[in-house]
Amino acid sequence: MTAEVFVGLDVSKTVLKVAVRPSGEHWSAGVDDVGRNETAEKIRDIHPNLVVMEAHGGVELPVAGTLASLGLPFALVSPRSIKDFTRAIGGMRQDRSQAGLLAHFAELVRPEVRKVPAESIQILKALQARRMEVLQMMAVEQNRLEKATSSIQKELKNHIHFLEKSVFWTDEEISRTIRLSVRS
Repeated sequence: MTAEVFVGLDVSKTVLKVAVRPSGEHWSAGVDDVGRNETAEKIRDIHPNLVVMEAHGGVELPVAGTLASLGLPFALVSPRSIKDFTRAIGGMRQDRSQAGLLAHFAELVRPEVRKVPAESIQILKALQARRMEVLQMMAVEQNRLEKATSSIQKELKNHIHFLEKSVFWTDEEISRTIRLSVRS
C-alpha cells in the first residue's frame, strides 16, 4: 500500500510555495506561467491525494485552473478555516511555513475535493493553449519592434497592446471558469 500524499500550496501575487506531507519536501516557484506549470507538473508527478490552497482574493484561481487541467485533486479553503485549524493545533510553530500548515490541514481535515466538470476542464485547456499562443505572438512582435523602422513601430505597439488585452481577457476567463466550476 502506498502512503497518502498531501500538498499545501501557498499562493501569493509573486510566489508559489509548496510543502508535501509526509515527505517534508518543499520548494518555491514564481507564480508566472513557467513557475505555475512546472509546479503543477511536479505535483502531478508525486500523485497527491489532495492539494490544498487558501482562497484569498482570486490569486489562487489561475493556479487552480492549471491543477484542474491536469486532473489534480484540489480544495480551496477559507482563510478562516486555516486560522481556526492553526488555533486548534496550538498555533503555528516556528518551523512550519504556511504551505506546510496547508499540507498538514489537508492531511488531518481532508476538505472536500473540488470536482471540476469535464466540460470546464476542456474550456480551461483551450484557454490556456490560447494564452500561450498569444504570449508567443507578443514575443514575436516585441522582437520586431526592436528592429522596426519608426513608420512601423506605431502599428506594432498597437498590436502588442491588443495582444496584452487578449492575455488579460484570457486570464479573466480562466478565473471565471474555475470560480464557476468550484462553486457547484
